[in-house]
Amino acid sequence: MPRAEKGSAKAIANKVKSKGLQKLKFFCQMCNKQCRDQNGFKCHLTSESHQRQLLLFAENQNSYLREFSREFESSFMRILRHQFGSKRIRANEVYQEVIKDKGHIHMNSTVWHTLTGFVLYLGSSGKCKIDQGEKGWYIQYIDQEEEMRRNKIVQRAKKEKDEEERNNELLERQISRALEKEKEAGVQDEEPVQRELVRENDDEKIKISLVPRSLIKTEDEKVELKPTKVFDTENDGESYSKKRPSSSKSEASSSKKSTLDKIMEEEERYKERKNRKDYWLHEGIIVKVVTKKLGSEYYKAKGEIVELVDRYTAKVDVDGDVLKLDQSHLETVIPAVGKDMLIVNGGYRGTKATLLEIKERDYCLLLKLKEGLKNGREVTVAYEDASKLA
Repeated sequence: MPRAEKGSAKAIANKVKSKGLQKLKFFCQMCNKQCRDQNGFKCHLTSESHQRQLLLFAENQNSYLREFSREFESSFMRILRHQFGSKRIRANEVYQEVIKDKGHIHMNSTVWHTLTGFVLYLGSSGKCKIDQGEKGWYIQYIDQEEEMRRNKIVQRAKKEKDEEERNNELLERQISRALEKEKEAGVQDEEPVQRELVRENDDEKIKISLVPRSLIKTEDEKVELKPTKVFDTENDGESYSKKRPSSSKSEASSSKKSTLDKIMEEEERYKERKNRKDYWLHEGIIVKVVTKKLGSEYYKAKGEIVELVDRYTAKVDVDGDVLKLDQSHLETVIPAVGKDMLIVNGGYRGTKATLLEIKERDYCLLLKLKEGLKNGREVTVAYEDASKLA
């Protein structure tokens, strides 16, 4: 039968038919040929080229099935990742996008005979989250790179926490050694002893006489004056220490106190340097939107951080709407006194605490730690270093 003339109605109709998708039962995947009707498909099956392709398929059919399956899965996942992202979507909608391509790999040429079987494969292999609803199967793409980034962040935080615990243990050992050395040197704090006041005669009146100190002379103070010895420093030091034994004890106690204070201050400075970062976002805290680019609806609105995209970006749930925002467009939220907060930056980064006082004059907060080795300790942090917990 001769071909229709170019520009005729028949030629235009044939061209329109060739552009659209034809019936799947008239498609040959081995030859990658689409036939329009049953007669054309029957003629193709008896052709010499088709017979040669069948012989090649019969020699190694498993390799062909694996190749077709790999190409179909690749095209399906590419459309799911680029067009729908991590949104929950019906699997059939994604499949309809796949078959819009005229040269797509047909599912009857793969190891999966139905879309349900393919969806179950994606769920079992961990590439997608799947669930079945009233309208069929739903899938949600799992971003493997994001999971890897999240695992790295968790591992890094765990490593930093282990290092902090080791430093705290080392600090405790240093404090205990310092106390032992001072005990060996004979420096001990004298604890006051409580004694009961006993009066022999209840009827006796109590008399108090006030006498100037200069008029009181005891036996110890009546000491014979000796000539001043300018160069006899050893005797002067000994006599001075004998006259004022309490001063040596006070100096020793002050030195003891200063030693512990120095160790504690050094620990605080080390933790501050280590945990002070240029990023502060954490999951589960309440933040305030401070950018006007999203409109007046979201300006100064409060929401919860539900997911961290990276160190500087987070997904914030604001009244049911999930917004992807940079930390420069967010700020911390201060709750009422007595509420729980999370320290998001500084020495106690990542520690939960209770708000005790808001120091408005100093622009800082007084918090009581609720966890960790310093549980129960009161610390002062800046407004931007702590935020309300969801």
